[in-house]
Amino acid sequence: MGNEEKKQSEEKRESLDQKEIHSEDFQYVLKELLNAYQPLLEEELNRAKNPEQLKKEAEGRPPNCDDEIALANRIFGKFFTGEVAIRLLPAEGRELMGPIDRWRWCYLHIRCCIIFGWLVCRAPRTFRAFVYYLYHYWRCIRQMLNTPVHSPLTPEERQDFQTLVQALAGAYKPYLTDQLATVEFPVGIPDEVLSGKIDCFEGEMETAAVFEQFLTVEAAQALLGKEAFAVHSKETFFWFCRCWCLCAIRFGCCLAHAHNFVDRLYCLYYFRQCLRECFRPLTCNLTNPHDCVEEQEIVVANILRGVEIRGTATGAFCSHYTIEWRQGGIGPWQNNGVHYPGGAAQGTCGVVNGTLGYLATFPFVAPGLVEIRVCVFSTQGGVPQCCTIQFELQRNLVWIRGIESPEAEDPPGLFDPTAQLVDGAGVVRSFGTALRVYGSASVGGCVGREIKRYTLSYHSGFVVNPLLPGFIQFWQVDYNTPLQIDAGLNRIFEDVLTSRWREWHWPPGLCAPISNWLQDAYWSTQVPQSFPIVPSEPPCPAPAMWNSTPLPLINCQSGRYTLRLTVEDTASGIKHDLQQVWFDNKDIHGKIMQIFPVPPCATINLSQFAAVGGNCTVPWPAQLHGIAYDEYIEEGNLAPPSDNYAGYQLWIKKDGGPWFPITIPGPVAPGSPPAPPWGPPFMGTSRVGEPGVRCANASPPPGVIPPLTPGILAILDLRRLDAVCNPAEPALTLDRAHIDANGNEVPGECCGYIIWLRVRDTTICPSLSPGCHQVDDFFPFCICNDLRR
Repeated sequence: MGNEEKKQSEEKRESLDQKEIHSEDFQYVLKELLNAYQPLLEEELNRAKNPEQLKKEAEGRPPNCDDEIALANRIFGKFFTGEVAIRLLPAEGRELMGPIDRWRWCYLHIRCCIIFGWLVCRAPRTFRAFVYYLYHYWRCIRQMLNTPVHSPLTPEERQDFQTLVQALAGAYKPYLTDQLATVEFPVGIPDEVLSGKIDCFEGEMETAAVFEQFLTVEAAQALLGKEAFAVHSKETFFWFCRCWCLCAIRFGCCLAHAHNFVDRLYCLYYFRQCLRECFRPLTCNLTNPHDCVEEQEIVVANILRGVEIRGTATGAFCSHYTIEWRQGGIGPWQNNGVHYPGGAAQGTCGVVNGTLGYLATFPFVAPGLVEIRVCVFSTQGGVPQCCTIQFELQRNLVWIRGIESPEAEDPPGLFDPTAQLVDGAGVVRSFGTALRVYGSASVGGCVGREIKRYTLSYHSGFVVNPLLPGFIQFWQVDYNTPLQIDAGLNRIFEDVLTSRWREWHWPPGLCAPISNWLQDAYWSTQVPQSFPIVPSEPPCPAPAMWNSTPLPLINCQSGRYTLRLTVEDTASGIKHDLQQVWFDNKDIHGKIMQIFPVPPCATINLSQFAAVGGNCTVPWPAQLHGIAYDEYIEEGNLAPPSDNYAGYQLWIKKDGGPWFPITIPGPVAPGSPPAPPWGPPFMGTSRVGEPGVRCANASPPPGVIPPLTPGILAILDLRRLDAVCNPAEPALTLDRAHIDANGNEVPGECCGYIIWLRVRDTTICPSLSPGCHQVDDFFPFCICNDLRR
């Protein structure tokens, strides 16, 4: 600022002072402010006169945070009386508010606002320190409303405080962003200092902006509490209480910076001027969205894709405001998808350079030109004050939904990179062989920003940064030709991302493509595949191809991975989405070794296992030895989904007969009735035996691998194969030796049998017929019933 400009500013300030500071109301309030400070000054003067007493006081009472808050209450508790509050108000304010008993809650909460501003501005504060004083501000307001916060906080109070911190973070971030930009590009600052543009008043407006942007409707509801907000927000002067609070915070901040009483007088003067500004005419102004705006997730309003609407809706006697929109700047206005802060049915007045609301753009708003209108209404009736803004909506539907049927768990939600893929029961699942990745890859709407291509990549381990080095592309879909672009008809939305281009010709037999479309494809995690960049099918020439990339060979192509979806537009805009996945391509082992202790290939006689005399009232146990084992995705990690072992089943059949399930582990306790002792369970859920092998390049390594060692798959109850003990299943049994009706000796039956073992895991493998990893083993043997009836 040059000397002439400074002189004009000082003359203007002096004339304003002369007009205001000699009024009776101003003089009364100023006197009360001086009286509030006077005892403190006298105490400090006494300390200055008595150094020894000062040292004793310092030794006995070191500085602490409670003293600072107590000092604030001492000053402003004495200063801000009901009479001071009334005399501060301009004539319009007194008319609006009426008797103080009608608005006592507002008056008491203004005192908290002054204290908050004074505490925050007494020294340079970090965001964390700002939050500390915000906590005490919140407690002060709740105390004034006779709804003090609990210790410990209730769940609802904790949520309110979290809302306040998030609101403060949102207000504080633009300030930090601006400061960071200034630090990174300081070239012009020396000239601004030398010219006088930067002086001791630098930063005051930025601080005020933080306070204004913080006091959103959501913040007001969290400060007052849901019930108090519901009651007081209906009062005709509620809008003014918010405006008064903003002025009070700035007043407290100004006093904190004041070096003398001249400065404090100016603080009071600016406080009064600020309150007059509250009664300016209805004001409507929109600042955002503008130009090209990309739709985003808006968590606070539970919006999948939308835009924030920012601006000002305030003024004297403001009743409420509304938000509407229309496509392309033409046609009727509509309010589908409009969300107001706090979930209200309409906007609450008093928003200054803040959030007015949100527009859920998907699925209500098509990409391209959109116009938004805000109208501010008065309690006095009349024509509302309206304002409009236009912007281009850039569609942003970029996410990985899931693999096959499992989807990202919610919470934490679709856009949280740590969300695991879970089934309908909430169980984290693993995937193997060839599979389909589902999601959305659709961008566009702004001029010159249409989709160019999308790719899928993987990174070993679970990561949350899409820009981390080490991502390996395994899939691509390009939009190069008019037939591929096709006016957006080939965009992927909630469909298979692992798709490939196909081509349709007409008439058939001629190289005359008239359409391209995307067809589902399976990505092989184990072997490379080839697909066309631009489809060209016979009789057209062979197309250029791209190759998919399988998972790396380490750990047998199994383990934790992070998938990345990357969508690029024609203006080089890039969007990413991450999804953490467990892959499993390790072997599963299943083998029947013998019916112990009979050697394999030897004939089994029932008498080897039968009770004395062929007694059917006790089991005839025979151990079935074998292996049922699934390797862990991560050796040593026994938790799901690293352990995704489903279990094993056993069946038995007599040559030419049907299959019968085998009880696992069996048999039933002695003394049980003989018919039937071979019911469920038919599924074994524990690993059995040791296969003696592991993935050759397992990571982490398995350590010392035990030798091949069978375990007990089941204890067969061989009564089931005896016709006397099990008359209910004739297709499975063997008759005993006996004398027939003609007196002839009939030998016991002998027959071939097969036991079938099936071992499975829970890994989702859509390219395999069972839908999972599965191994089957068949064990043939011969049994003779050498018992007699």
